[in-house]
Amino acid sequence: MQSAYIEHPPQRYRLSMQVLADELESRKVGLRFYCRGEEASLSGVRFYRKGEPPRRDYVYLLYQEDRARDFRSWEHVHFVVMGEVNLEEFSFTSSVIGIYSKEDPHGIYNTLQEIFEKYAMWDEQLQWALQSENPLERMLAASREVFENPLFIHDTDFYVLACPRWVEGMLHWEKEARTGREMVPLDLINEFKVDEEYLSTLKAREVTMFSSAIRGYRILFANLWSQDRYDGRICVDELERPFRKSDYLHLSHLAEMVMLCLARQKLFWLSLGSDIDRFFTQALDGEGFDPHMVQDYLRYLQWNREDKYLVLKIAPDREDYSAMTPAGLFGYIEAQIAEGRALLFHQDIAVIVNLTAGNTTVAEVLSNLAYILREGLFKMGVSAELSSFLDVRDGYTQASIALEYGKKSRSMLWYYHFEDYALRFLLDCARREIHPHLLGSEKLRKLKEYDGKNNTELYHTMEVYLQLERNVVQTSKALFIHRSTLFYRLDRIQKIVEVDFENEEERLYLSLSYRLDRLDD
Repeated sequence: MQSAYIEHPPQRYRLSMQVLADELESRKVGLRFYCRGEEASLSGVRFYRKGEPPRRDYVYLLYQEDRARDFRSWEHVHFVVMGEVNLEEFSFTSSVIGIYSKEDPHGIYNTLQEIFEKYAMWDEQLQWALQSENPLERMLAASREVFENPLFIHDTDFYVLACPRWVEGMLHWEKEARTGREMVPLDLINEFKVDEEYLSTLKAREVTMFSSAIRGYRILFANLWSQDRYDGRICVDELERPFRKSDYLHLSHLAEMVMLCLARQKLFWLSLGSDIDRFFTQALDGEGFDPHMVQDYLRYLQWNREDKYLVLKIAPDREDYSAMTPAGLFGYIEAQIAEGRALLFHQDIAVIVNLTAGNTTVAEVLSNLAYILREGLFKMGVSAELSSFLDVRDGYTQASIALEYGKKSRSMLWYYHFEDYALRFLLDCARREIHPHLLGSEKLRKLKEYDGKNNTELYHTMEVYLQLERNVVQTSKALFIHRSTLFYRLDRIQKIVEVDFENEEERLYLSLSYRLDRLDD
């Protein structure tokens, strides 16, 4: 997916002093850490220079000769000190790392720089993963060097959505017989359902530690929330190295990136791979579609079969428009529509919207897509509101018809409703079966012939009379004739073609015949 459609990219990852302390310790640097706050605000390292205005986004490296200076006025500014630390020289808001081992200051500076570069690269990999075809797997694979422990993501039904590397000691996934997808073993799921500690973790909004009581090792996890809806969990298993305090911060950032996928691109759908895509494609195509499987898939999406649905078809406005990249639009479209699913279908973009689940209306959906369609030179066909998911195939047909007829009409609108073109479609379907001059009422042909021979306007008179629902006053005004003249013409029509104006079906047939007659012209 193209990054152009991510409206507000996430802020770059900032480090805390705890991260620096943990990383230095892992490199066998002797230190003492005096933590005065947990904020993650650091983007780089600087040597201290006298008279240099301090910045809160840098950690300052102090030489031994700098230790006697008074830094108490530098609030929320953090330091790495070569040698012993006198905390009285610093603000109570400053965290300080004291390097007591014999280290070269320039070597420490380079090490700190490497730490910042390591996490900047990790953050960049996460950003790129957002735009990839398999973002969850790529995010976790990029995070292996950070956590140095195996990671995986599961959804609310314990299906495994991403696990790029399995290591000894981890759960052995089971394959669900119906879908063939990997999931947490059922016996463990049943154990979780009655475990009080596990049940209490389902409400956690921050990164939390799960004890080793069930699995024999600790698990650091972050729940994934879509507003107030629990969508799953990222887990880090403590199997290859002991957890560090800074892992909480790292997992919190990773969870934010995954939740960004949920909110903007609905990537839990993509994590299902071809299963969900195939389901929607078969529903639109009608080929290989099993209605009995509908409820299972809809349950995963938290949709119901009898919800209200809308189907859209989006295509380029011009045949020579070669810059169309449907995949690049999916994320944007799904971000604009609550409970909408966009997919490539027969070289165009199909969108299935659950109006009920999204608590939205057709008008709101069209309004939310207005900008990208107008600016992107696309047109869109819109189905009627559907009362069942089983109707989405016909809904796509409606949207296709609306798009075809709307583009032929040369309307300046960027979307076309099926209901606006349904009658024309019905007439065209009939015209393909019977020649137009044989499809319409013979009575109109007779009136035309009579008018041609007698220089009268009976054909037009009956058309206006039917259009105005047999209202004598309005018809007389529209034709600029007296009421008596209208009655005379109606009497002549009755004598020539014997029309029963009281018969509803005959009036409808005559009205449709007029439309057919105009199409034939």
